[in-house]
Amino acid sequence: MRPSPCHPASVAAAPPAPGWLARASRHGLFLLGGLSFATGAAGLVVPLLPTTIFWIIAAWAWSKSCPRLQHRLYALPGAGPHVRSWLEDGTISRRGKLFAVGGLLFGVAMTALVLHDSPQILAAASLPQLAAALFVATRREAGRSDQRLPNP
Repeated sequence: MRPSPCHPASVAAAPPAPGWLARASRHGLFLLGGLSFATGAAGLVVPLLPTTIFWIIAAWAWSKSCPRLQHRLYALPGAGPHVRSWLEDGTISRRGKLFAVGGLLFGVAMTALVLHDSPQILAAASLPQLAAALFVATRREAGRSDQRLPNP
């Protein structure tokens, strides 16, 4: 395998070249990572467009296709450590939980203002947001140990 920006030639004996399906998959994941990162970057300036979830998708895709970009994303100040803690530990900081749940509940409130005359549509639009809020609220918090005290 020849060296690339994502996979430098640091191994003496190179593994056999991957087949066309593996290469296509790697390129597809690389593109998914790039599109997800760009969408998340747009979320930095577009109100109500989330950033972190798209960067989590980008980091996951790049972990499979270009680990060097994944590590560069982890190194970003602000969001990088949060992305890393979610992917590696499945944890969310308390501040991140508060912002995520607050944003989701704000979305439910705005949906209720617009769709108050259509209860079925309001329920269909609100249930996924409420489910996401419940999911986020029940995740472990970053930096806290879940160790239980030993029984006496």
